[in-house]
Amino acid sequence: MRRREFITGAAALAACAQLPDMARALTPGHSITLSGADRLPVGFHNFTGTNLAKWQAALAAQQRGTANAVLGCLGDSTVAGQGAASNELASNAKSLSWPTQLAKLVPGGSWSSVWGDNNVSANAGDPHGFDARLDRSGWTVDYIKASGTLCGGFFHDQQTALANFFTPTNPIDTIEVWYAQAPDNGYFSIGVDGGPPLATVSCAGPNAFLKATANCTLGRHTINLQRMPNTESDVYLTGMRAYNSAVKEVSVYNLGGCRWGSADFVVKTYPWSTLPAVAAIAPNLVIFQAGIVNDWDNRIPLSTVTANMTNVINALKAVKCDVILMSGPPSEAGVYASYETQEAYVANMKSLAYAANVPFIDVWALFGGRWKASAMFDSLHPNQAGYELIAGYARAAILDPASRSAS
Repeated sequence: MRRREFITGAAALAACAQLPDMARALTPGHSITLSGADRLPVGFHNFTGTNLAKWQAALAAQQRGTANAVLGCLGDSTVAGQGAASNELASNAKSLSWPTQLAKLVPGGSWSSVWGDNNVSANAGDPHGFDARLDRSGWTVDYIKASGTLCGGFFHDQQTALANFFTPTNPIDTIEVWYAQAPDNGYFSIGVDGGPPLATVSCAGPNAFLKATANCTLGRHTINLQRMPNTESDVYLTGMRAYNSAVKEVSVYNLGGCRWGSADFVVKTYPWSTLPAVAAIAPNLVIFQAGIVNDWDNRIPLSTVTANMTNVINALKAVKCDVILMSGPPSEAGVYASYETQEAYVANMKSLAYAANVPFIDVWALFGGRWKASAMFDSLHPNQAGYELIAGYARAAILDPASRSAS
């Protein structure tokens, strides 16, 4: 078995040194080797070597240079990255979230997408501060949780004059924009660097969640999105991806929505609601944290949690997407749910993983089953070091889909 260098950075190592033995299982050079097969360390469950076959095929295609492999990270604020920085609404916190750090740990990995998050506007923050590649001048983030909108909100435009919208850190020649189509919606254009439109998109029509694609010359560009001046109708955008089509990457989508529990992921009122939207995007693999932290803090009945998670798993499997369940980090007992309550929710998720034949990463146990100040920003959210640890755990699971766990 080859060694896996699961985490990087002195901050992560310092935090890890203060965590219990189980949480230190994934430090560089200290992964647990079990005889007889290539196996994962403790904290990983129901990795059978065969239940990530679709992801294994996608990763092999990416490594051959024939297709991108797409990984979606779906969950609550601990996925979105809240708490990663000292002021998570104004410190480019999403760049320190575990999905972004995971992209940096994966060969060919790219943080190539931007998605809305309702927590930013709800707390008077600026999406540009949360994700420094984004300048949403002229756009707002609509908080439409009732519809289950993907990641908690639409980028919504009511103006025709807007400034730069998104500046990827990588050279690009392809731009994909996901948007809501509805009977009374307007038009928008996609351009780069303030030049003429590369594409003009009508958002009017029967309710649908659709993707528009535009191409540009390869290079480093600023993407401009603008509502067309010949219409007063509104435009609603949900997410964007930008990439170099000649370089096949592992695209990591941060699909975290702050304050979300398992019930928020199953809403399918509209085509752009979370469950049908994720199914339309159809990543090759989704790591689903399920909002378990908010469920245990809100004492959602375990039977309800199980039903919600099962709905998501079934919907993703129906579009040929593999799923890994992953528990959240321990919340501080006394401030939030007791450790006994948290443990019951984690055990419930683990049981479901076996019943649904999907793998399970027990982050709660890997953090020691107790809140640790060294890895946490506050009573609920990890800090940068804590997110580095989670990224390392996820990396261990996705780079070798044929690996098996001890249990």
